[in-house]
Amino acid sequence: MKNFSPVKILFLTLALMLTALSAAMAAEMPRVAIIYANNANTTYDDAINDCILQNLNKELSGKFNVSRSDSVIQKLADKGMTDLSMAERRDIMDVVADEGFDYILCLTLEPFQRKEKFSVFTQGIEIIASVPVKIIDVKGDRYIYNGKFVEKHYDSTWIGTVGNKSVALAALEKVNKGINKVLKEKMPVAR
Repeated sequence: MKNFSPVKILFLTLALMLTALSAAMAAEMPRVAIIYANNANTTYDDAINDCILQNLNKELSGKFNVSRSDSVIQKLADKGMTDLSMAERRDIMDVVADEGFDYILCLTLEPFQRKEKFSVFTQGIEIIASVPVKIIDVKGDRYIYNGKFVEKHYDSTWIGTVGNKSVALAALEKVNKGINKVLKEKMPVAR
């Protein structure tokens, strides 16, 4: 014990207490399953997924225990439901019933709608992003939110071309803002 000074012992004790406290707080936080399907089928799907999922993690972490539940999509497909946005609340709840979630957050990114716009001096692209969102309260057996976010973004240039990726990601940032607003208003933090 001669290598441990009183300061080191105090520091280790505080570190252990903080670890125990954070574990206890995490155990008390409601559990949220994120079920996400990207049906856009673009060459930049990884960037799209990062945009949406990082936003959700940022918005929900610290208030909820968040789990990504990719297996739910496969389980629903095995039951004949290939489109997550068309799955009913009861079907989704039956698939995750034994996993102990308090809330289920379902998002489906639909294929982008793209329009080219030309004028004498510019070339532009308008992209519309559509994301159906369902938030299910498992214990209350009800929808907290069931809607669709549709946002568009337009960009143009005088020289060269505008890339689809930058315009699509800007439209998704608008979708993220709408989702964040719903999460703040509708998702109760305490059980």
